[in-house]
Amino acid sequence: MKSYTTKIATTLSSLALVAAFSMPANAAVVLGGADGWEVSYGGFINLFYTQSDFGSEDSAHLQEGLLPSFHTMVVKTPEVNGLTGTGQITFAVDSSAEKGGRLNKSGLFGTTSNIDMREVFFNVSGDFGTISAGRTLALFGRQAILQDITLFGVGYLVGPDGGGTTLGRIGAGYVYPDFRTRFVYQTPDMNGFQLSVGIFDPQEPGGLLCSGSASTCPGTWASETDTPQFQAEATFNSAFEGGSFSGWAGFLWQEQEITASPAGGTGDVESVGWNVGATVSAQGFSMTGQYYDGEALGVILFSSGGGFGFNCDATGCGEADNDGFYVQASYTFNGTTKIGGGYGESRQDADMMNPGWESDLWTVGVYHDVTSWLKVVAEYGNYSHDILGHDDVDTFSIGGFLLW
Repeated sequence: MKSYTTKIATTLSSLALVAAFSMPANAAVVLGGADGWEVSYGGFINLFYTQSDFGSEDSAHLQEGLLPSFHTMVVKTPEVNGLTGTGQITFAVDSSAEKGGRLNKSGLFGTTSNIDMREVFFNVSGDFGTISAGRTLALFGRQAILQDITLFGVGYLVGPDGGGTTLGRIGAGYVYPDFRTRFVYQTPDMNGFQLSVGIFDPQEPGGLLCSGSASTCPGTWASETDTPQFQAEATFNSAFEGGSFSGWAGFLWQEQEITASPAGGTGDVESVGWNVGATVSAQGFSMTGQYYDGEALGVILFSSGGGFGFNCDATGCGEADNDGFYVQASYTFNGTTKIGGGYGESRQDADMMNPGWESDLWTVGVYHDVTSWLKVVAEYGNYSHDILGHDDVDTFSIGGFLLW
């Protein structure tokens, strides 16, 4: 039986070009096929009870963890002239996202969509490697989130009122890569080494920067891009007697021109970032470390609720510096019960109009595989974010996953 890490990580992103882009045989239901075609369906559903102390407010909620419920359909083609194709559609359903929209709208039955189309992509593979086109998890920072143990838990909450997924360690150790539309080429496996390079649909997040009222945040943001966003990732995986090693390094670059801002300033903004990390596992023990650095990154690539990656004043625009890291360790008993914990933090320097910020998260958890299709999780985290005023937020959570 493969680990739940393999199951969920594959469903989350298909590792966006790794291992022939197929889900493990025991992590999906094969629906059928003929003449070499194969169609499969896999996914998971999860729910957690969370109890949090925000200092000024206690909070108890039922909601998904960092992951919503994922449903993935994969089509695999027969091999023709040395080429194999894979197509995938993944949508995420969040049972608690609807609550926020319903309760925050006038009328009894106000609604907000709670279905998120995360992945729509296809891949063509051969001796040359793999070419992938469509939307899936981006390259920059993806290994950091896939290696993070809070991927299967809660981490920290965005606020005391619940609704929607939690945030894991996003913005407290790594930048969230998000699901991006792109063309990516990945080399064949060369003795454990692989390189992925891609062009991505550029982001123009200017409109996200003004979240206040009309009186406190007047005017509009506008930006334009005439080049794509570029990302790259190099990975190396090897096994040794009794253990394994996995290392990675990533890069991101994008430029955009701010053509209008509330303060009147305009100018070019360059976002650039790099990250490195590694996981070493042996005899049930596993250790992971990751570090990133760059400018104009924010928390969810270029933007964040507690301080943005760039801003403009009346004279022009400027980028803020970002960096962060996390370290974690775990031990797995009998192949079914993992006990682990870690610490991570992210920082952003002050830019023209935004104060700098720092956030950190301590977390410990127990992750137990009851059966091949049932996982239960108990987790504790302590989170702080100086600019949001969320200092020492304690969260205890317990819940589980059903996987197929």
